[in-house]
Amino acid sequence: MITPVEDIEFLARSAHRVNALGALAAGGQSRDDLREAIGASNATVGRLLNEFDKRTWITRDGHRYELTPLGEFIATGFFALVERFETEHSIRDIWQWFPTDLGFTIEMFSGATVTLQDDRNPYCPNSRYAELIETSESLREMGTVLHKPENVRTVMERAVAGMEVELVFPSDVMTAMVEYAPELANEAVKSGNLVLLVSDELPGGFWIFDERVGMCCRDPETELSRAVIDTSTTGARAHAQSLYDAYRREATPFNPAAVFVAS
Repeated sequence: MITPVEDIEFLARSAHRVNALGALAAGGQSRDDLREAIGASNATVGRLLNEFDKRTWITRDGHRYELTPLGEFIATGFFALVERFETEHSIRDIWQWFPTDLGFTIEMFSGATVTLQDDRNPYCPNSRYAELIETSESLREMGTVLHKPENVRTVMERAVAGMEVELVFPSDVMTAMVEYAPELANEAVKSGNLVLLVSDELPGGFWIFDERVGMCCRDPETELSRAVIDTSTTGARAHAQSLYDAYRREATPFNPAAVFVAS
């Protein structure tokens, strides 16, 4: 009697079997289709089809093989497990800095892009944020940590050029950021593309570039950014938008002209 663990091992120990199951999950396949899809010989395809058939995972219709409902059940569960491991692998190195106080879950970051600081390029996380500034059409961000001057200037320049930007930060952080380039901030606000709001009750920070949600993973002891993680999953976007809207409603407008006059 084959155990469930042995069946998992049967699939996992062979890339050909995994790929064949994936191909069949996408639709009916002939032997030639499977041979091309998984890069295996006729003999290998024949053996794995026999093994799938013994487990009643497939049925044959002429020259085509299709998954049975039982096979579909196995494929759905198996690839969900693979995806879970892929997510775990992607955040394993940053788990100790993963921000959990904002209600984001690990599942929300399935397929995430992780940009990790390393010895060769300690500024990789900042570079990823800068890349998204340059390639996105909109930005909504709330946060509690002061941005680097070059990032602030780039955001304001992009707003002047037409990017829709809305920022929610504590008043002291917002003042400090505007002081980097008060004339540029004033111009961006006057363009109608930059909205500055302040709130001193923010629990943390994240950003929404177009449909992509991300945040810094900071070392709690040093407050230094160790990595940036971003994703476009529906769950992350929905949670981020709900959280952002809740704090935005309580925020008040910030006038950069006051900083300009004071400076």
